Amino acid sequence: MNDFQFYPTPRSLAERAWAKFQNSEFVRVLEPSAGHGDLAKAAPRDYYRWRRDIPVDCIEIDLDKHPVLREEGFKVVGVDFLKFSAGAHYSHIIMNPPFAQGAAHVLKAWDILWDGEVVAIINAETVRNPFCRDRQRLVSLIEKHGEVEFIEGAFSTPEAERQADVDVALVYLRKEADASELADAVLEDLIRDRTSGEETP
Repeated sequence: MNDFQFYPTPRSLAERAWAKFQNSEFVRVLEPSAGHGDLAKAAPRDYYRWRRDIPVDCIEIDLDKHPVLREEGFKVVGVDFLKFSAGAHYSHIIMNPPFAQGAAHVLKAWDILWDGEVVAIINAETVRNPFCRDRQRLVSLIEKHGEVEFIEGAFSTPEAERQADVDVALVYLRKEADASELADAVLEDLIRDRTSGEETP
């Protein structure tokens, strides 16, 4: 049976992950690899003066878990996060991806985010032993745009639904929109529109 490396996030670790975000103005949050929504359910409640819940969208590769997520009130927006592309409208991405693909998932989150923050729970070895290109890029991003906290035995506590003797890295990244890229895209569109207009008889 393929469990998609499903290790539910213990509540204390989930709350610790949410606390990593520095910007508390949650416009919309994405949780890839959502499982049963343990990480999403730990979202802070009653934020700002409006006192409403944080809107969290979920992606989950195991279709059997989708009904559980919907019953919890989460919107399921995809199946395979590594094929997901609509990330520009999210202000925050929080994740506990499969440990074997931790670097790939964090890099994907970074690439699809326009302006916002990423918090990820990954195997500590992904950061400590950057032997491949993805891991090296991730370490470079952490050095330039964030920080990492190592936690021992995060999945071996009594509250962990599925035990694992592994250290984790709690990764935080902050991405700021590149205004020059937006200006270049607008300029390209204007040039394209003008060229099309000139060709019209």
